[in-house]
Amino acid sequence: MEARNAPLCWLDGKYLPLTEAAIPPDDLGLQRGYGIFDFLRVMGRVPLYMEDHLDRFYRSAERMYLSVPVGRDELRAIILHLTEVNGLTVSGMRFLLTGGSSPDGYTISSPRLMVMHQPLNPPPAAWPEHGYKLYTHDFLRQMPEVKTIDYLMAIRLQPWLRSLGGDDILYRHEGLVTECPRANFFIIDQEGRLITPMRNMLHGVTRLQILQVARSICLIVEERDLPLSEVLQAKEAFISSSTKRIIPVTRVDDHIFTSSDVTRRLWEAMMAHETGWISSRSHG
Repeated sequence: MEARNAPLCWLDGKYLPLTEAAIPPDDLGLQRGYGIFDFLRVMGRVPLYMEDHLDRFYRSAERMYLSVPVGRDELRAIILHLTEVNGLTVSGMRFLLTGGSSPDGYTISSPRLMVMHQPLNPPPAAWPEHGYKLYTHDFLRQMPEVKTIDYLMAIRLQPWLRSLGGDDILYRHEGLVTECPRANFFIIDQEGRLITPMRNMLHGVTRLQILQVARSICLIVEERDLPLSEVLQAKEAFISSSTKRIIPVTRVDDHIFTSSDVTRRLWEAMMAHETGWISSRSHG
C-alpha cells in the first residue's frame, strides 16, 4: 500500500487527514500546556513495544487526573488501524491527551485525545560512529515521572546548546544527573557496570528494553542516584530513546569519553533483540 500524502489521524472519535485536524483555542493543552503524550516507533505494521507505551500512557493520565476517552483495547485498535491504512514504512505514532476545552481556562472538563501517525527517520542501522556531545544544565522537570507536553526549558535552551556545539542537554539537580529532555542517560563505569538514574526522570520504554538486554548479556546493572562527579569518572556513556535506540556519548561538559566498547556490545545486542521482537510480531 502506498503512503498517503496526508496520513490519517484520529481525533475526537473520527479518522481524518492530519492536515485537517484542529484543536480549539479553549483547550487546556493550548491555554495552559496541560496534557500528556506518548510516542512509539512503528516498523512497517509493527508498533514497537506498544503495550509498554500504553502502560505508561494510562499511568501518566491517572497521575494528571485525565480520563482517557477510550479504553486500552480501543486505543490499541486505533493505533493498529492507522498503521494499516497509512502504510508507512518507518513511522512514529503519537497519542496526545490534553485537558480539553475548559469553560474557565483552568478547569479540566472533557479531556481530548488525538492519535497522530507520521513518517519518521529510523535510528541508525549501523553503529553510530559519531557520538553526542552533552552539556549539563541545573533543572528538574515538574512531575518528571510523567510524560507531559511541557518542554519549555529544553526548547528555551536550544540557542545556548547550539552556541556550544552540543547535541543535547543533560539535566542535573542537586549534584545528581537525571535525564536528557528526550532521552535517558547511562554510563559504563571503570569496572564495566551499567549505571542509570532511577528517580526524578522519565522511565523510558527503550530504557526498559536496554536494561533487560544488558542483564541477558551478563552486564551488572545498577539503577540508582548518579552523581555528576561519577559521570565525569566513567569509562563510557550513552543515551537512549525510541527514535535513537542507543547513541554513544563522547563528551559531557569538559569531560571526553574515548571508549565505547561495552556500549557497542550493548547496541549490537539491542539490534538483535529489536529485530527478533519485530519478526515475532509481523503479520504474515
